[in-house]
Amino acid sequence: MPKPLGCLSEQLRQFAEYFRLCFSRRQWRYFVIVLLGLVECEERKTLTGLRRVIGESVSLSGLSRFLNQWCWSTTALAHRWWSYFCERMSEPVRAEHTRLKAAQPHRVGRPKETVVTGFLIFDDSVHTKPKGRVMGGLGRHYSATEKKVVSGHCLFSGL
Repeated sequence: MPKPLGCLSEQLRQFAEYFRLCFSRRQWRYFVIVLLGLVECEERKTLTGLRRVIGESVSLSGLSRFLNQWCWSTTALAHRWWSYFCERMSEPVRAEHTRLKAAQPHRVGRPKETVVTGFLIFDDSVHTKPKGRVMGGLGRHYSATEKKVVSGHCLFSGL
């Protein structure tokens, strides 16, 4: 069912709002449309597929121009995202440094510097469906565990 832009979740609205400075007013609307479309679209991520899940009247050519021709900087967007990430992670990293310093044994001399390590994990597992025939999203994918092309779903997840 098409979802109007007014129904954005509060988290998605706050996330999108952070990038408003990177776009003009007209571009901003298309950015939110593409963002919401990518989150909500359960079919192929084509412009037509994105347009289908949005409850706003938006032209296919407008979406295409936004992605191909309009002047907005991917570099500015990446810098904005990096500052957003650093802003969100600074407090948890500071708290972890404090916890590690408190847990260090007391010795003579300078204490060792604490190191906080984070992990970003991506997985593109193929879930084999040997008996599936007419399931939605079913395709033929190479499975690294089975070392051959199998019938199933390819799921991409990040942690």
